[in-house]
Amino acid sequence: MSQKILVISGSDRDGSFNTQLAEQLVEALENESQRAEVYDFSAVPLLSQNSEFPAPASVEKLRADIANAAGLILVSPEYNGSYPARLKNLIDWASRAVIAGDNTTPTVLNGKKVGVASVANSTYGKFVRENLRSLLPYVRANLMEGEGLGIRIPGEAWGTGKLELDEEQQKNVDQFVADYLKFLAD
Repeated sequence: MSQKILVISGSDRDGSFNTQLAEQLVEALENESQRAEVYDFSAVPLLSQNSEFPAPASVEKLRADIANAAGLILVSPEYNGSYPARLKNLIDWASRAVIAGDNTTPTVLNGKKVGVASVANSTYGKFVRENLRSLLPYVRANLMEGEGLGIRIPGEAWGTGKLELDEEQQKNVDQFVADYLKFLAD
């Protein structure tokens, strides 16, 4: 596969466990000879209809990068049972019309193959994954079947700041990557 898979962390926290999981997913994808990167969208501004047309350069870049990607994996923390505003903002920009009043031309998310993952406390990110699984079809993304990847934050990670997966968690990551690559190939 020549196109990159964009792995997008919904967190911008330094040392974020979800960004660490995104990095581990990139490594697992690269181990399967796939091009992948943790995608930085920190320059994308909050969506405002006052500045939507023409879109800011950072949004044009975001849209082009998503359009050229083989697929997306969204890795999100769970904030009060849902996704953070910055991730919703990315989805909003990517799912909006490019030309004012043109609601017939597909957006860059239309048909884009997307998987979801989360690392969280005792919920394993269940609620954020459910919310993303509800939102993504609404914006016409092609969502990978199943619940996505849910990892529980190991207790010691809170002290070390490091997301170190145990053997079972690593197997879950590897299985998620295998399932995602099969989904991309279909």
